[in-house]
Amino acid sequence: MPKSLSTALKAAAQLFFLGVVGLTLYSCVQRPAAQSQATLEGLQGQPLVRVALGKYFPAEGNSAVIAVEGEYRVASSRSGGVLHHGSTLPASVAMPGRKGGLLIGAQSFSERDLRVLPAFDGSLKVGDRYYRGALRVVATDEDRLLLVNEVPMEEYIAGVLGAEMPLDYPRAALEAQAVAARTYALYEIRQAEKDGRSELWHVLDDTRSQVYAGTLRDTEKARAVVASTRGVVLLSGGRLFCTYFHSTCGGSTEAADLFFPVPHMAPLSGRPCEYCSGSRWSAWQAEISKQDLCTRLGVKDVSGLAIVEKTPGIHALKIQAGGKSWNGLDFRLAVGPDRLFSTAFDVEDRGATYLFRGRGYGHGVGLCQVGSRGMAELGYEASDILNYYYPSAEILRVY
Repeated sequence: MPKSLSTALKAAAQLFFLGVVGLTLYSCVQRPAAQSQATLEGLQGQPLVRVALGKYFPAEGNSAVIAVEGEYRVASSRSGGVLHHGSTLPASVAMPGRKGGLLIGAQSFSERDLRVLPAFDGSLKVGDRYYRGALRVVATDEDRLLLVNEVPMEEYIAGVLGAEMPLDYPRAALEAQAVAARTYALYEIRQAEKDGRSELWHVLDDTRSQVYAGTLRDTEKARAVVASTRGVVLLSGGRLFCTYFHSTCGGSTEAADLFFPVPHMAPLSGRPCEYCSGSRWSAWQAEISKQDLCTRLGVKDVSGLAIVEKTPGIHALKIQAGGKSWNGLDFRLAVGPDRLFSTAFDVEDRGATYLFRGRGYGHGVGLCQVGSRGMAELGYEASDILNYYYPSAEILRVY
């Protein structure tokens, strides 16, 4: 990305920080502040998170409906200069211009990379969803749209919390989820910097990263939980790591390196879990035709389908069929996570179909959300939950 793009991003970040209200700073860890503070290189205060809206990433559509309830500005992402000021933006179609540039409603702009900067937080709307922060609108070389919501970290986590965990869960479980989500976001920001894409976007708003719903579930309770854990993250050896989490492990979480391209480490090594037993996902089954499996797996033959290797816990690690093999997670995703709810399953040949009997929901790595609810209901604090599902990780405040 050109240096001018970086300059524009920094300018936008300054606009956000001027409008952020200070929140109470304290750790969810029951320790003195002096012992719970840490410094991360390059991090000074809460960062700006650039969230690519998944509906437009990869850029598949060439238009979007955006609106702003109240005053707003349209600025150049290249220079930071204000190109337009309006009192309100009714629902308007944004799209690449026929002769270049961008169209936003009745306004035509010669530039193809703009920022819509609302004067009032939470007054921005894309489709049927409201967002805090600002919206970056980019017309790609293929005349498609890329939309990126730029929002301070703590506002982002408030939009993630209720989208990833039911807000009627006990407070301790929600606090643990907020810390895991913040750590995950910071880790992804660092990865984006390494990949060279950080000046445009850091994370997606769907399960390819973690689910972010703007202000949809950004309730008073969610914001209180986020405020109580402000700046608190998990570190391993003083470094951020990818704090995976999932709905229900089914009886055991698994080592992350068995399913994801990450190194083996103690906080992601997996452990037995008795706290999610009795949930709706304690047992499930799915019967799938062999023809359907062939189509979904992209093979001609699924005869002899069998689990040939399991993890140290309960999840299928390697599946074979018709002379081919799959990693358990790859197999589940290919068949459909809406069909195989987890990789903790056994399989039975029933002639024209295979019957899968399983337990749990999700990939089974890291924090078990239903398990965290179970621990909280037994009186465990957020720090206990985090220490259990991410063993040996440090729980520290970094801003």
